[in-house]
Amino acid sequence: MKSHRSGSQDRISRRDFLNVFRLKDHGILFIDKGKCTGCSLCSIDCPTKALVVHLNSEKDSYQLLFRQEACDGCGVCEKSCPEHCLQFINRELEKDETRKQTQVIFEDDFSRCVQCGIRLFPRSMVRKLEAKIFTSKGSAWQLNLCPSCRTKAPFEKERVARSKT
Repeated sequence: MKSHRSGSQDRISRRDFLNVFRLKDHGILFIDKGKCTGCSLCSIDCPTKALVVHLNSEKDSYQLLFRQEACDGCGVCEKSCPEHCLQFINRELEKDETRKQTQVIFEDDFSRCVQCGIRLFPRSMVRKLEAKIFTSKGSAWQLNLCPSCRTKAPFEKERVARSKT
């Protein structure tokens, strides 16, 4: 960006000024599916709503959709991802590609509560949390229960112990 000095004011050329606000027409969002946990922070932080979470009832799955026509290439999604698995790559669109496409860039099944069956989290998130939490034996955190069933679990164990005596 060239700045021109005119007296005491700094100015930039009109072309450079407009380039600051120009949308990135060419590019795709690359996601490392092995790192992604499906936390959806990228879709929450996306100012243009180019990233959207969709719950697919047919497959009972969690999907992260990328709407290319809404993306301005700002990079907020890349910065908000705690797993650092998103990357916006500038490239020319091929002849059969259009900016109007909505792509499923991440899809995963849900884990469910083992007591009541309610949907909890994407399975990849549970696997990642288990790997971090259960490094030592005997962790008391139960990722396979919903908050309601997790609250009831200690009382259930106590009730079962009392009924055996």
